[in-house]
Amino acid sequence: MLAELERVQITLHSMLSEPNVKKVNISKLCSKAKISRKTFYLRYGKINNCIEACILFELRKELRKNKKESLNQLLNVLCEYIQKNKQYFYNAYHLSEQDCMCEKMKEHFFKYIRSYVYKRGSFSELILKQLTNLLYDRICFWISHGCNKSYSFLLEELAIIIELIDFQKQICSHKFQVFNFSHYYLNSD
Repeated sequence: MLAELERVQITLHSMLSEPNVKKVNISKLCSKAKISRKTFYLRYGKINNCIEACILFELRKELRKNKKESLNQLLNVLCEYIQKNKQYFYNAYHLSEQDCMCEKMKEHFFKYIRSYVYKRGSFSELILKQLTNLLYDRICFWISHGCNKSYSFLLEELAIIIELIDFQKQICSHKFQVFNFSHYYLNSD
């Protein structure tokens, strides 16, 4: 099955790397990837599920090469890869708008960041989820505009969010004591 997914991913990547893609022809995708339409629909159900699986496969493969890097470096690798393949990601983003896969992709992104942060100490899952959503939204905004600005500009914005992730990790560790200021609020009763 991995070889099949890799063939589909390579074919889809090639198809979505063309300018102004409005639709993916499933018959053409299946023919070039050497899978039947029946297999395609059994595996993916619809094109957005296929796009999601291919993007995840591709990004995981790219990020695995840099497992031991800092979060800043990992996001740099990710943005560099997206920049190199900006037409592919731009088309995938715009095709997925019709049947949004954002929530699923955000969840995958969160799981990846969580596994990274988990290995490095304590953290608040709620805060991490919110910060991860900010990272994801900034990256998607950049992609939706065709990656027109340099990813170094994007990384400057992401660095602030990464600092917040690292800071909340420090707050949750035993190095810092977290104070409860709730008793300072005025009671209006």
